[in-house]
Amino acid sequence: MAEATAVKGKGRGLGIGMAALGTLIGFVALYVVISHLGGGNVPFVSDDRTAFIALAVVGVVMCGFGIQTILNSTGLLSSGTFIGAILGILVLIAFVLALMNRPMFLLSDYDSGFIALAVVILVKWCVATGSLIYSLMAK
Repeated sequence: MAEATAVKGKGRGLGIGMAALGTLIGFVALYVVISHLGGGNVPFVSDDRTAFIALAVVGVVMCGFGIQTILNSTGLLSSGTFIGAILGILVLIAFVLALMNRPMFLLSDYDSGFIALAVVILVKWCVATGSLIYSLMAK
């Protein structure tokens, strides 16, 4: 019985640690968004398409930490997992279309896609963080 409690404690700490790392990487995404929209220079970014791809890559890395946060806090069959998966699939489709230089859904150009991607990343971060906070308050 004591071992099960110890494992639960590790899960909670791991969830908080993953959320913190995901949030730190989120600051990189925020830097890319602010710099690109403000006309600043972002390393390896020369146009709207490469800015979109760079933000998508940072978002995927962030998502990896968000997945760990949700799985450790609320489990596989939670609404946070479902919402995150749907948004992640949409981002993945948009990313593949960007690599193929195709139009993305109803978005007419990469600049509008960049803004939409930034909003989706923010929503996914809110879902993961909200799931963690909910699980901490419930326990």
